[in-house]
Amino acid sequence: MSLRSFTQFCSIVPLISAVALVFSGPALAFFEKEQAESRATGCNDPKYKQFVEERLDYFERKNKRMLNRTQRDYERSSQANSNPYQVIGDLSRHLIYSAQFESVQTVNAKIDIMFQHGERLSRDQQIAGNVFDNFSIEAHFVGIARAWAAYRQGRNQEAFNELLTSIDVSNSAVMESFGPDFTFIRRIYRDGHTKPVVAYLNKTKDFWTGKRADALRFAWLTMIEQGCAIQFDSLDSIKFAELGLITK
Repeated sequence: MSLRSFTQFCSIVPLISAVALVFSGPALAFFEKEQAESRATGCNDPKYKQFVEERLDYFERKNKRMLNRTQRDYERSSQANSNPYQVIGDLSRHLIYSAQFESVQTVNAKIDIMFQHGERLSRDQQIAGNVFDNFSIEAHFVGIARAWAAYRQGRNQEAFNELLTSIDVSNSAVMESFGPDFTFIRRIYRDGHTKPVVAYLNKTKDFWTGKRADALRFAWLTMIEQGCAIQFDSLDSIKFAELGLITK
């Protein structure tokens, strides 16, 4: 062996020794453990569970803020004698938040007011309203509000029936583009009610279509099968991939 070759051999001996140390005995076990922990652990990842809990708490705080904001929007449009469709739209949107936090009596009273606004529309206005979107989004919000009210009173089956009825819609441009309300299924899924959530998501296929809708629906249904915590937000499609739940 030449002097040069001997020198090169000596230079790589420490490297060979280090590699041997890493891949032997306890060192190898430690390395494998670190690698396993660095891979996606699916829905059981404590960091993911914490993330979802934080997001659910965020939605709760946001909805409480929206309760007051939508109440002000409705009061402004009502007192200003705005376009009747605007008044009805503002009140229906408010119902989603009212139903979560205000008394059931208050919620039912606001639903009655909603229909009173509708009855005050002239015949021509009612026809125009039916032509434009069939009041589908407003009817959907009323149905979700009724579902919340029933659920809060412990009438679960009635609540789940109202949930499914709320998406018996037709020609709703808004819901076809953006999808239905997810506030209620977010709550009941957190409480352990998976069957009505699955039924709701499957029924949205009738009107909520497109790549985004299909991707989110697929992610949610797969995560439900895996027993994942879910926030029912667009971020779920990203987390779905990060958790390694995509199957080839």
